[in-house]
Amino acid sequence: MTTIGQTKDFTSDYLTSDEIHRLCKYFNKLGNHRMELLCLFQTKTLLRYSDIQRIRWFDVLDKDVLVLNEKKTSKRRTITLSQSLKNDIRKTYNQLQPPMDGFIFKYSLQHTNVLLKEGGKDCKIRNKNISTHSFRKSGGRYVYETFGCSDDSLIKLSLLLNHSTTSVTRRYLSIQKEEIEDIYQSFDVF
Repeated sequence: MTTIGQTKDFTSDYLTSDEIHRLCKYFNKLGNHRMELLCLFQTKTLLRYSDIQRIRWFDVLDKDVLVLNEKKTSKRRTITLSQSLKNDIRKTYNQLQPPMDGFIFKYSLQHTNVLLKEGGKDCKIRNKNISTHSFRKSGGRYVYETFGCSDDSLIKLSLLLNHSTTSVTRRYLSIQKEEIEDIYQSFDVF
């Protein structure tokens, strides 16, 4: 609830691996394989929706890398596609049998976010603002936690996410807020 003079924060939240997998299962059950792939693709490439929306099947199918110019920053990015992501892309392509020059993700940003919010609600993912940007943040959190929550992982993430500083990356991943909450929680054993 907001009070006078305050605005509601509409920043997207990151999702846990379990929440992402629940969304994938939800979209798979609906037969919406593009949305299932979207959840995995954005998480594993750390790309914005404005970038993945421009990708065609021939850009990634049976490829080891994806090369593109980011729309927001105009920076050239070379992204190594993990074996699991290549398998996900191939599986979805086989399910859909689309033309090779067709776009992988066809929905508008607004429609995609509506589908994600509906999916989150149906999957009982509560108290989280889910949008396409949630997957970029989720991938970032995964990298940060997998590599020991270290300063080194923040430096690498800053480069991958094209952030100007590691403090921007910390804010982006809600790390400082969580660390402060952990300090207050530590008083429970005092």
